[in-house]
Amino acid sequence: MHYVKTKREKFGRCNICANAKSLSWDHIPPKGGIELSTMEMESLFYVFTREKEERKIRESQNGMKFRTICKECNEFLGLNYDVVINEFSLSVGRYLKTNYELPEILHHTTKPVRLMRGILGHLLAAKAEFDDVVFDQHVRNFIFDMNAKIPAEIHIFYWVYPYDCTIIIRDFGMPAVRGNFNDIGFFQTIKSFPVAYLVSDKPRYENLPELTVYRDLGIDDEVDIPIHLNRVEHHYWPEMVDRGNLLFGGQAAAGAITALPKGHS
Repeated sequence: MHYVKTKREKFGRCNICANAKSLSWDHIPPKGGIELSTMEMESLFYVFTREKEERKIRESQNGMKFRTICKECNEFLGLNYDVVINEFSLSVGRYLKTNYELPEILHHTTKPVRLMRGILGHLLAAKAEFDDVVFDQHVRNFIFDMNAKIPAEIHIFYWVYPYDCTIIIRDFGMPAVRGNFNDIGFFQTIKSFPVAYLVSDKPRYENLPELTVYRDLGIDDEVDIPIHLNRVEHHYWPEMVDRGNLLFGGQAAAGAITALPKGHS
């Protein structure tokens, strides 16, 4: 169960278009918004259940990447969405690194629809096996249609993430409200400096700001979205298991990955 897998054979079924093609490497987060370095990756579930001296680490050159999508879909994400993701990431990163005193909440101008579509597209890529769960079907149905709305069943939340640790978890369940085990939500997450994203079928999660309130905007409409610099969570939040939370999932969740730049502890 405790392994790291980020690639399939060079020819296989693309996670985005679902066609059988030659597969390419998709960087998550995308190139241009991060400094590419050798990453030491391991299973997140191994981290949660094993002692440090038993760690099983695999290295990935030039950042975390998945060989799961075809060249055409990879280029589609890059041309249509990654520019916005990268600009947003670089800008929030500058806010977190500055020595100037900033307000607890500031606003940054971005194109939220392109940002959200890019996040969802890369989440599709971040799964070592081709899958046809409802979430993947929803994203495939609209990702190529610039006029299609993000489905109402998808909610995307975000918060600042001032850590070097990158964490990706697909298709996991946990309480929609921490401490309430009678209401379980379905989640996905990509967390990497300087922003973490949580995708859910639930309309709220722990008072996090929501990107999908802008789902009805046009593809290139710009909005000043709030950046809550005053809210910093643990790097293993919200997936950490404690008295108020449990985590479960199938094969995709078991393949959850955590990664650090080589040489970091």
